[in-house]
Amino acid sequence: MIVRMDRKPAGGKLLRIELEAEEGRVLRARVRGDFFAHPEELFEAAEAELAGTELARASETALGLFSRPGLVLYGASAAGIAEALGEAARALAAR
Repeated sequence: MIVRMDRKPAGGKLLRIELEAEEGRVLRARVRGDFFAHPEELFEAAEAELAGTELARASETALGLFSRPGLVLYGASAAGIAEALGEAARALAAR
């Protein structure tokens, strides 16, 4: 199953979340929107490392991954991304 949602966290720019899951685990996560991440490779690695995460832990795991040293976000925060991914995960778990 896939869920797509747009969210604008307080103090942040628009986030477009696409989360795909199967059997209670993340298969793929994409975070796009009106923000920049540097270096992009670290951001993409954080997205990829969400694969396999239990939906119930998606927000917590995302917070750690998008807070990693060396990853700088402009117009978004790790907390805002984690919150949006957590909301998407809860929507998938409820289906």
